[in-house]
Amino acid sequence: MYKSKVFVYLSVLVLAVLFTIVGSADAKYPNKPIKVILATGAGGSHDMHCRAVASVIHEHLGQPFLCTVRGGGGGKIGMTALKRSKPDGYTIALGSGSHFAIAPHARNMGFDPKTDFIPFFQVNYAPFLLVVRSEKPWKNLQDLLDDAKKRPGKISISSNGAWGSSHLGILQMMRAKNVKFKHVPFRGGGKAWQAMWGGHVDAGWANVTTGGTLSRVKRGQLRLLATASEERMKEFGKKYPTFRELGVDYIYKSWRVFMAPKGTPNDRIEVLKTALHKAAKSKTLKKLIKRFGESLAPLSGPELRKAYDNEIDFYGQLFKTMGYKKKK
Repeated sequence: MYKSKVFVYLSVLVLAVLFTIVGSADAKYPNKPIKVILATGAGGSHDMHCRAVASVIHEHLGQPFLCTVRGGGGGKIGMTALKRSKPDGYTIALGSGSHFAIAPHARNMGFDPKTDFIPFFQVNYAPFLLVVRSEKPWKNLQDLLDDAKKRPGKISISSNGAWGSSHLGILQMMRAKNVKFKHVPFRGGGKAWQAMWGGHVDAGWANVTTGGTLSRVKRGQLRLLATASEERMKEFGKKYPTFRELGVDYIYKSWRVFMAPKGTPNDRIEVLKTALHKAAKSKTLKKLIKRFGESLAPLSGPELRKAYDNEIDFYGQLFKTMGYKKKK
């Protein structure tokens, strides 16, 4: 009888230990790959940066990032997918200011960027550029504007989507200079750039990463007309003017921010944030980003949250100033 009781006791004890071990294994985060939604489309700078981060993150996180393109709808498809995803830390996004700071002020995107998402790590950012192929007749932005006045609606400019960042740039040029361009939206900046490079549209937008724009400008394959930066860009030797210098109130940085859906446990966000900060110190990642013509600018915590909210508020005020009414 005594042996039987001891056996039962030990059996229960062993089972309890096993359940504790299994429970601990289940609780360890992450124990499977992390899905990263890209609402910007394939081939653009966000796609390239996501894959660069994914090439090293497993060393610091223990699990890989799976960069998943969900472009379309001016970012609405991908960002809605993030909003609807389970807030367990296994689905995040590499967000774009075009989608969380600009588009929600122009039309109903199906989400509130301040309450539906948690920005937790900034990779970096880069100003937008208006470029044309070198064989085009316009030597500078003024040439383009003068031609647009003579031929209203004839000059085509591609964008990364309706009511996105580059569409806003087109609207600001038309508004400031009383000209009309033909707007040609695409699913993401990569496809928009390819349309310009392939000669399907007259002009297009990029940042230094997109399609190797930095090196193509330096080699004379592309002509840079203006930059959407606050100051002339040192990457180009401060040679090219900003839009503001030329009388167009347009500043935009292609912002790359990792985001999670609301309700994601803070301890899991901390795990991701810590791993990303470690990855940002990686020589391998730094070299990859440098090849793009950019550098890392890691930021997290309250400073990132403040910058995120300020960006949303800035464009909200800009749309009010321009008198645009939000479309349903």
